[in-house]
Amino acid sequence: MKWYGLTGGIATGKSTVARLLQSRGLPVIDADQIAHQLTEKNELGYAEIIKDFGRGILDADQNIDRKKLGQIIFNNPTEKDKLESILHPLIQQKVQSLKAEYKAQNFSICFYDVPLLFEKHLETQFDAVILVYAQPLIQLQRLMDRNQLTLVEAQTRINNQSPMPDKIKKSQYCLDNSTDIQDLEAQIETLCAVLASQNNSSLP
Repeated sequence: MKWYGLTGGIATGKSTVARLLQSRGLPVIDADQIAHQLTEKNELGYAEIIKDFGRGILDADQNIDRKKLGQIIFNNPTEKDKLESILHPLIQQKVQSLKAEYKAQNFSICFYDVPLLFEKHLETQFDAVILVYAQPLIQLQRLMDRNQLTLVEAQTRINNQSPMPDKIKKSQYCLDNSTDIQDLEAQIETLCAVLASQNNSSLP
């Protein structure tokens, strides 16, 4: 089974691409979704995070308040590294389990949706990397609209990621999500045809 990394810049439409791939019956493992699941009550990550960060990060229902936790780790590399050291092994364990399940079901390819794939230097783990990007001004406007951010706030978040031209150079396949959903769907159709031919298989 071929293992493809799916990544993209913030507000470029990576989640939309993941959804469109899944709608075709293709398996997509979502790193963020797994991380969220692991921090729910009675999950392993929940207990470990509370042990290290204290009960002050909990809301009235004893759930982890992601906003409170985010305020602790934002601009604090030590606290951020501490959180990642808790979650990363648990995420990888779950990913490998899901990957094995898809392989057992005879899927010829599987996608792993990772927001910070290049920032975490994970590219060597994959057979190829698929990047979703958008033109800079479009990405900036989408982020401002989506997160209700000022121009400066949005640009700061974009600047915290690796430069898009660098990501494009490192990626084997690139999807330009600068226009509309129909154009993106056409690019995904082409991508799936290419992957199918390379793997000598028919994709769903």
